[in-house]
Amino acid sequence: MTDGRAGYRKSREENTLDDCEESRISEEELAKIRLTEAEIAGEFLGVKKEKRHFLKFYDQELINHIDEAVKKIKNIVRNADIFVIPSNNNEHKDHQATYDIVIQVAEELNMEDLKFYVYALKNPLQAQGQNLVKIKIGDLRFKVYEALKKHKSQFYTKDMKWQTEAMKGRRRERFGFYQLKDKGKFYNF
Repeated sequence: MTDGRAGYRKSREENTLDDCEESRISEEELAKIRLTEAEIAGEFLGVKKEKRHFLKFYDQELINHIDEAVKKIKNIVRNADIFVIPSNNNEHKDHQATYDIVIQVAEELNMEDLKFYVYALKNPLQAQGQNLVKIKIGDLRFKVYEALKKHKSQFYTKDMKWQTEAMKGRRRERFGFYQLKDKGKFYNF
């Protein structure tokens, strides 16, 4: 959805960004790097070039482009049967905007049978009973680990280092599982 240009802002403010030549760049330069890294990771994961779509909205400003984003992604996702999306009630404003955009698209396209796999990064994933899905990832975790390492510019921030290393030990991922009819009935959806 976004171009990653603001990726160092918060880390700079909190003094958790490695101070080196690679991190002393403009936001415009970082955006170019982040988009290139996403292309490289997509290729590594085997995602066909025609299936990779980058909207390139300015990082941390997606909330200002909801209608435009909805319009842009409708044709991309028209025939989708599964969305993997960030949770609702999200403290990261671009993640929250992504959730809002995807829900609006699904509603406008009447995607009643669409399956939503919802993940939570910073806020707790609150899915219980039939709505909590644990997916065994087994050895795929090593491929995910290698794909994360393709995003080299993110490793100048403190959190990315330990989160990526933790991926090697993760054997399953947890998601909330929902459909449009569940919207508003759950904390994360």
